[in-house]
Amino acid sequence: MAGRKLYAYDCGDKRTMMNRKQAGFTLVELMVTMVIFVLVIVAASNLFTGLLNQFKQQSKIAESNIEGIIGLQMLRSDIEQAGYGLPYDLDGATYSEAVDDGTTPYDDSSFNDATGNPPRAIVASNDNGFNSSDVLVVKAANVGINAAAHKWAYIANTGANNIMRSWTNSDGASIADENLENGDRVIALRPVSGTNVKALVNGGGTFYTQYNSSLASFSDSFEPVANSYETYIVYGINRTTDPRMPFNRADYYVRRPATPPQRCAPGTGNLYKATVNQSDGGLTELPLLDCVADMQIVLSLDMDEDGAAGTFAAPAASLMNSSEGVTAASVQQTLADASLLRKRLKGIRAYILAHEGQRDTFYTYPNATINLADQDLGVLKTFDLNAVIGSTYINYRWKVYTMLVQPFNLR
Repeated sequence: MAGRKLYAYDCGDKRTMMNRKQAGFTLVELMVTMVIFVLVIVAASNLFTGLLNQFKQQSKIAESNIEGIIGLQMLRSDIEQAGYGLPYDLDGATYSEAVDDGTTPYDDSSFNDATGNPPRAIVASNDNGFNSSDVLVVKAANVGINAAAHKWAYIANTGANNIMRSWTNSDGASIADENLENGDRVIALRPVSGTNVKALVNGGGTFYTQYNSSLASFSDSFEPVANSYETYIVYGINRTTDPRMPFNRADYYVRRPATPPQRCAPGTGNLYKATVNQSDGGLTELPLLDCVADMQIVLSLDMDEDGAAGTFAAPAASLMNSSEGVTAASVQQTLADASLLRKRLKGIRAYILAHEGQRDTFYTYPNATINLADQDLGVLKTFDLNAVIGSTYINYRWKVYTMLVQPFNLR
């Protein structure tokens, strides 16, 4: 045992060390910690859910506003172009217009002009669309969606020759998107009697011709005669199909599609622009704005032709306010006559009821009814949200888009 050292341990010290090794959280401490942790998670989850809901709502509202800007700008542009390239004298030519193909909740052919009559630049109906909304029809060469419909030119006689205008940039290079292409179907109008323009037709009564790019010309019936020094205006109508109308037509209406957007409230539809096909008279639809409940139209008229609008009417003069001493019958006569309409129509007002974004259960819309009102006619229509949309209307942000547009191409 020599050389070995013996140590004695105090029993109390040993028990103290063992107790220290066994020390930890008590059950009560763990329960309190878990409760606090759960409360923090719930609070964070609620905050995140609120932020996510707010983000989704703001994103859908922004999406609605972008749709409104783009879609309604197309409507504005077409109204401004109403009458562009329309012939006021068909020189005996006849044409066909729309057929009722069942696309819309109304008869598409009810907006046709009588064959052989000059087309009206604007035609509107009163309360025969979806949710008793109005329908607006615009007729002009350039409201079509094909490339040829947005092109025009003029051909001038210089004595023995005819010269057609081509569009070039500042470097003298041809602008392909603005110049006619070979085979484009066009109409040619001859200015006569001041602001009147006459459609040119061939001996068989055909009102259109095709552009020949190799000769930079049209058939003889659609060009000025030699030594006339006249200028004819040429408007593109259609690219590859022989046109049934010497113009293009766009119908604006509200319709509920078979599969509406999920974010839209029940009882709403889409605002459509539908162009009449030159091939068969059916419609080709282009949706412009989702979640639309109604559209109302007002026409601003200068019935005494003194240069200032003094008569304001809903389609068919169902509502009217005039300082020009006219009757509803005389307004209806103006709306039915192409020549009177182009002299007297001064503006179009459109009121479109739709909602922004999607349903928000944390939001309450304050009113059960919305008045679509005009500054001159007063209340056009009182829209009952609860009756048409249902009780969930309170969770949508409703808005009335107002447009005041002046046509620039009627004269």
